Amino acid sequence: MPDPSEKINGWLSDVATSFMTWTFVGATWGAFNPYPVPNSKQALAKTFVPLPPLSSLRSIGFYAGLAGSVAAVQRFAAGGMAVARDRRDVWNELIGLGAVYGYGKYVFKTEKRMSWNNRAVASIVVGSIVYANTAP
Repeated sequence: MPDPSEKINGWLSDVATSFMTWTFVGATWGAFNPYPVPNSKQALAKTFVPLPPLSSLRSIGFYAGLAGSVAAVQRFAAGGMAVARDRRDVWNELIGLGAVYGYGKYVFKTEKRMSWNNRAVASIVVGSIVYANTAP
């Protein structure tokens, strides 16, 4: 039987790996997405003009934060259930899906909440990098 700390370390590394992977996917989507970010100059224009690829650094960070945070919430909830129940099955993933539904319902309600979500994600990333480079 594995040590409980190994299970928790595996769970948290799964959360971190999913977060980094989906942050990269979100950033790639943001780089090539033709739709402008909400409240940007292009979004407030009267007519829709698709954005050229790699035209907005703001959309890269916007979609990276959203995709990464959704993936982290799902893996955190599903992995937490797996550690608590000491088994990995589809029920854990359904709990993770429910957590993402609740998270999305709350965060995606207003653009202000989405921007605060991305600020929190950026703060966590910067704090993690600082901690990783300064911890003994």
